[in-house]
Amino acid sequence: MIKNASISFLLIAVFVLFSVNLEKQRDIFVKSNFVEYTTPSKIIGPASLEFKGLTSDYLLFKFMTFVGEKAAEQSEISSKQWDNLIKTLDTITDLDPYFWDAYLFSEMFLAWGAGKIYEANRLLLKGTRYLPKKSRLYYYLGFNHFYFLKDNKKGSKYLMQASKLPGCSPYVANLAARLSVYAFEHRDGIMFLREMLKDTRNKTIRDRFKMRMITLEIMESLESKITVYYEKYGVYPASLEDLVIKGIIDNIPKDPYGGKFMILQNNRVYTTSNMLIKEMK
Repeated sequence: MIKNASISFLLIAVFVLFSVNLEKQRDIFVKSNFVEYTTPSKIIGPASLEFKGLTSDYLLFKFMTFVGEKAAEQSEISSKQWDNLIKTLDTITDLDPYFWDAYLFSEMFLAWGAGKIYEANRLLLKGTRYLPKKSRLYYYLGFNHFYFLKDNKKGSKYLMQASKLPGCSPYVANLAARLSVYAFEHRDGIMFLREMLKDTRNKTIRDRFKMRMITLEIMESLESKITVYYEKYGVYPASLEDLVIKGIIDNIPKDPYGGKFMILQNNRVYTTSNMLIKEMK
């Protein structure tokens, strides 16, 4: 009886000591700035025990908090911080490979926010292994290839895969079919951003996407006016000022990002801002 009581007391003492140490470690984890250092999934995975889903939720919350604050402040995210953010998304999807939001944020923030297309594509491909029926994964992969990487062949391949899955818009199949024939149109970017907005709840991020969409709409409108000029005069305008001189437009629109719209040699409209907010360059 005494022996059993001693064993029970010893077990309770070990449990209490372990719990105190665990609480200390959790407190350090909560207060730490994960952007400066990221714990690899091979370490954090076993430490999470049966709470891998909860841990991945927490890490994504930290990710969103950091990126959201930076966006609200319009302050720069350093190269090292982006590297750690990417590692964080890797850790999240290692802990919970079926966590859709992590793949969505890979597209939002890595591809569109940081221009890290290859890293975004790698994570999206990872998602297709676990969520093979999620059409948006293939849609994002296809869009990234033809829009950012100018690879129409791969872009068409992924978009075709997306178009065959349930819930995919007919627009995707049409886009895939014409990639090998037509150059990219701003309308495609506008349609893509509209789709992204459906999945975006954060106001700051929504405002960013809306700003980019408005800019693309301005560029699309200007290119249509360039076509009007060509049809009327038989030559393309040398600059946007020519459209004003001929009365085709009243004035040259302002770039929401603070840059300047101009006509390239291929008669497409470009902006010197590259659709990046100045403070984040």
